[in-house]
Amino acid sequence: MKKIILSALLSSGLMASALPVMASQTIQPEEGAALQVWADKGASTDFMKYAAKEFETKYNIDIDVRSVSPLNAINRLIQDGSSTRVGDIVEFPHDFLGRAVTSGVIMENLVSGDRVDNDFIHSAAVAAKDSKGVTYGFPLSFETLVLFYNKDLLPQTPTSFEQIIEFSKGYTNPKEHKYALLWDIQNYYESRMFLSMYNGYEFGNDGRDANDVGIATTGAVKGIQAMLELRDTTNSNSEDMNQVQVRRGLFTEGKAAAIIDGPWAVEGYINSGINLGAVPVPSFKGKKPTTFASVKMLAVSSFTQYPRAAQLFADFVTSEDMQLKRFEMMKAIPPHKGAMEKLAKTGDAFTKAIIAQGYHADAMPSIPEMGYVWQPATAALADIWNNKADVQASLKKAESVIKQQIAMQQ
Repeated sequence: MKKIILSALLSSGLMASALPVMASQTIQPEEGAALQVWADKGASTDFMKYAAKEFETKYNIDIDVRSVSPLNAINRLIQDGSSTRVGDIVEFPHDFLGRAVTSGVIMENLVSGDRVDNDFIHSAAVAAKDSKGVTYGFPLSFETLVLFYNKDLLPQTPTSFEQIIEFSKGYTNPKEHKYALLWDIQNYYESRMFLSMYNGYEFGNDGRDANDVGIATTGAVKGIQAMLELRDTTNSNSEDMNQVQVRRGLFTEGKAAAIIDGPWAVEGYINSGINLGAVPVPSFKGKKPTTFASVKMLAVSSFTQYPRAAQLFADFVTSEDMQLKRFEMMKAIPPHKGAMEKLAKTGDAFTKAIIAQGYHADAMPSIPEMGYVWQPATAALADIWNNKADVQASLKKAESVIKQQIAMQQ
């Protein structure tokens, strides 16, 4: 299938490394092309319909936009692609990309691989690639963690965790459920930012090398040891803060001064009526914690009958202008550096915080082996925090479990 598609593209004069401008001049949609696009319901579908009309005006082809959950898109391609009509272009979270490539249901990005590398932030470019470094995706938007804070409790913008530690000395009182800082301590997705401070990591080669497990390196141990210095700012039992409703409730009730959370929480915090501020994750010990980035992706289905049209549309939708329009319509943060630079000047505090943190975020590894990290890492973090277990021994134990599970699958 891939050879057939590549041949079709090359027959139009398009080299795989061509830039988007060259692509628009060289490649044209197949005659009579008609595309089906799968987008998330609601605002994402509305945006995709807008983009489809703009694209139709330029190329005079029909585009049918359908609402399909991004969490189900790849599974539907795998299950139905060979037997029924499926989307030509699909939207999905980047951590599904590894499975999609392994299953052969998406095709390589043959029109804008260089543009993805050059024009998008590093985490988005990494998220678009498979384990061999081949670009398949077209980055659409990204999410990452930031620090939300109550301006009435923290009138000075918190730019370092040291500031929060100092504030905590006169504020944190567990008996009154008052805390300077909240985050989901035992959730590796959140506490990973501390492990990364001194170059700890999940897998080597930008998360693609499953044979290089890095959660128990010297740097990882040092980062988690630094995290423990925040114990007096928050709850001493990670289980108490594991429920998102509890954490957010304490923050919106004005009992927690700051909370680490993502853009998905902004609306609720605004509606709570607190005097809300937002900043990138603060520095700690002169280091910038690196959070995970979750990237929403487009990809072209391997089952498409119109690969040229599909590739052109995916490229068009992820152009700078379209990314800015998508932000205007649904407030989704674009990973395109040009669009980010513009929004960093004109956006609100929440947008600016997420954009700033985006430059200090790693794409969550999309290789299947990442599935073996969560449970051992969670267990290690809980034991370290709640039972004061030795950091190095706990992380080594987690590393051993991860390696054993990977070995069992080889």
